[in-house]
Amino acid sequence: MLYPKGSTWANAKTIMYAKIASTQYTDAEAFVATAIKEMEKVHGLPKQKIESGKTGDGHAYFVNEYAPAKSYSQYERIAYVQLPHAVAYIVLSARDDASYRKNAEALKEVLKSFAYLEPKIDRN
Repeated sequence: MLYPKGSTWANAKTIMYAKIASTQYTDAEAFVATAIKEMEKVHGLPKQKIESGKTGDGHAYFVNEYAPAKSYSQYERIAYVQLPHAVAYIVLSARDDASYRKNAEALKEVLKSFAYLEPKIDRN
């Protein structure tokens, strides 16, 4: 979880967090298609693939933007990162348009520093 210095998770105008999609999803495109169907009633349709690129360690990503709706007031930008056997997603969420615009570039900074750590199995 990330939020601006001097705020808390509860009162920050902008927050950011990362998760791994369910283990049933190993393809970013398939995960996003399912996520959009599930979120469409609450969020409406996102602006899809507003940017794309490679993370700091070379993994492909793309970003969707979700506008606020009557039933969900947050402004969100979500980066979906294709990993070897999973999909990671990083959410930047803001309470208002001004905070969203001010902090939207922070997601790019996180993607530049993103690094996948290959799981190691200790067989000793």
